Amino acid sequence: MSPRPQHSAAEVASKRSAIVESALDQIAQHGPEAVRMKDIAEAAELSVGTLQYYFGSRESLLDHAFSTHSSSIVDAIAGLTQEQGTAWDRLQSSLRAVPRIGDLQRRSQVWIELVAASPRNEYLQGSVDAIFDTWGAHFRALIASGIDDGSFRPHADVDLIVDTLIAVIDGFDVGVAAGRSSPTSDRIAASLELTARSLLGVDDRAGADAGVRARPV
Repeated sequence: MSPRPQHSAAEVASKRSAIVESALDQIAQHGPEAVRMKDIAEAAELSVGTLQYYFGSRESLLDHAFSTHSSSIVDAIAGLTQEQGTAWDRLQSSLRAVPRIGDLQRRSQVWIELVAASPRNEYLQGSVDAIFDTWGAHFRALIASGIDDGSFRPHADVDLIVDTLIAVIDGFDVGVAAGRSSPTSDRIAASLELTARSLLGVDDRAGADAGVRARPV
């Protein structure tokens, strides 16, 4: 029996990434229950044996794909935390970035599948919790900053406002994943900004720009 070829760390990472991306494409198109190793291998232009070598089983590969997807969203949110400016500027920037994190259609489809699968899989539940917790912490920090500098005058409990913003984001994801007439990224951002401005009591000058974008087009 001939030994397995040795690959560099970069080659291994490249192959694993290609496999994961193919798996996510298949999940988005067919749902995790219908995804076959053969389909993932064909899309990645690799053999089923190669997939099994890197990930073992189909279940392990799908779990890893979902985890990679959630980690990419968490990393994107963490990047938003580094934005500069006023609390409202930073919140606007975050809300505008929401529909532009990854490919909106695929991201929404994978997210819905991940949420649906998570109650049956403790590992996936951790991935879902990480996304909700990271969004929640991000929004709470921005709102606290705005309250401290007087630019936000919340009309409701902060936790309720955060829950509402996340629910609106999820609502758009459901609509996009369901294939309904998809709103543009600008319109999604405008809706989120309008919601935030109303709930946080942002004055007209701070929210004027959001109001302009929120007009029907």
